[in-house]
Amino acid sequence: MNNRLTTHSIFIYFFFLFSFSSCKKDTIISPRTELPTKNDFKKKSLATSNLSYVTSESYNIERALPTGYSKNGTVDYTASIQAALDKYQNIVFPAFPLLINEGGLTVPSNRVITFLEGSELRIEPNANDGYAILGLHNSSNVMLVNPVLKGDRYAHMGTTGEWGMGLSIYGGSNITVLNIASREMWGDGIYIGVEDGIITKNLTIKNAVCEYNRRDGITIIAIDGLLLESPYAAFSNGTKPMAGIAFEPNLKYQEIKNVVINNPKTQDNGTGMFVDFGNLMGGGQKNIGVTITNHTDLRSGVGMKAYSRVQDGSGSTIQGDLKITNPKWVGNSVKALQTILYGVADVHLIIENPIVVDIFNKQLSKDETLSYLKYKTRINTLAWSDISFSSSWPNLIAPVIIYAINAGGTLFTASDGITYAADKNFTGGSIYQSTNLISNTTDDKLYQCERYGNFAYSLPLSNGIYEVTLKLSEIYHSTSGRRQFDVLMEGSEVISNLDIFTMSGSNTAYDIVKSVEVTDGILNIGFKSDINNAKLSALLVQRKN
Repeated sequence: MNNRLTTHSIFIYFFFLFSFSSCKKDTIISPRTELPTKNDFKKKSLATSNLSYVTSESYNIERALPTGYSKNGTVDYTASIQAALDKYQNIVFPAFPLLINEGGLTVPSNRVITFLEGSELRIEPNANDGYAILGLHNSSNVMLVNPVLKGDRYAHMGTTGEWGMGLSIYGGSNITVLNIASREMWGDGIYIGVEDGIITKNLTIKNAVCEYNRRDGITIIAIDGLLLESPYAAFSNGTKPMAGIAFEPNLKYQEIKNVVINNPKTQDNGTGMFVDFGNLMGGGQKNIGVTITNHTDLRSGVGMKAYSRVQDGSGSTIQGDLKITNPKWVGNSVKALQTILYGVADVHLIIENPIVVDIFNKQLSKDETLSYLKYKTRINTLAWSDISFSSSWPNLIAPVIIYAINAGGTLFTASDGITYAADKNFTGGSIYQSTNLISNTTDDKLYQCERYGNFAYSLPLSNGIYEVTLKLSEIYHSTSGRRQFDVLMEGSEVISNLDIFTMSGSNTAYDIVKSVEVTDGILNIGFKSDINNAKLSALLVQRKN
């Protein structure tokens, strides 16, 4: 096989680089899909069709594997795969999982790499502070199509570090990543850094799904030219900043410019989107440029954080715009927008047509929103400027809290102002309490107690549709497979074989939201043990209609 790209292959690469359109995807299920903004927040799924760019010149990785190779992702074939990546330029990964060791795979320049439906690269559990399943180091002219990456977050053998990455891009240029799914990393789903002082340029990422990563979904350290189209970043928790998408330059010579983010959706992170320009100071005048359009965040602690230390006495300044158009920040438990500014700046924070919905699903009016932002964010109007609002404010029906119960616990008022009653309306079960600190929440006490075993709640209420939030945390077991249970609502099983540790690890707040219709005047919620004991930390019931 000739290891040079043929004319036909080059044509295909650049055709899809500049004109690729979204593909149909298989649905990826999330434990929290009942959304107060109806159906406008559906997750994307993984593209599996339109593989016409896989040609007769493509090299299938199966050919590089030894005779009798495993297809279940339990045998390390890193060396064989890397040898193929080094030799061939148009490569196809087969439709089954492959195990990669902690050294990861390095993608050279001038590569088109396609992952067939069913393919997956899994990192072998290790104790390293960091790793990268796929690494691009000063690689240019690369296209990755449909990569599926799975980390070792819940099987990691070490306790230090936060740099276990799914896809790492350091330097290089003209890189396109389409329909990536990167989950359960010890660090970040996608990391965009710097290699030998060289900043990544001209990077396009479309339809990324990054979830259940320990640090961030997507981290951008430095970039000159980024199009981030329709990313979904959710359930980032474990070590700060726990953001869906984060801009975090580390050194003064780095840059954040020519960035366009369209239609990002973030959900249930510590912070939906995080932007910090502070470390750019001291490297001369910097002109930043970030435009974010149609950002929707649901239930992250903070919808958007914008930090900037903009003058350090050296005469350096940071100028430019952070422009946020049509944001929708919904149900943030801490605040919708947090901005902190140090010094004097020529940085403009421009917010156009924001929609802010509080944790009770009440949309704030124009005056309420402006007051909320000023009160909560420490905005200095001489520095952060140009905050404008839409002229119309849609009317959303706010659900009414019917029950808030601290399962196995006493009366407790949470940081969002909701008061949870002492445990009541239950039959069966026992109670347990821990003193462990709980991550991903400021309401540790709510998650430190539990009712466990086989038990049920019967809640008298009027007929209608209700949103039920089950608040959970694994405070007893420290490995997967030790607890598994089902949840029934109104006699129907709505959650099956739930293993909390597998979903969120230990001592971490983990909420599941479900909708249920009540027709007999009583909401019945049952917890059935499969392995050891079912459990519940708290219960929140809100009426939706």
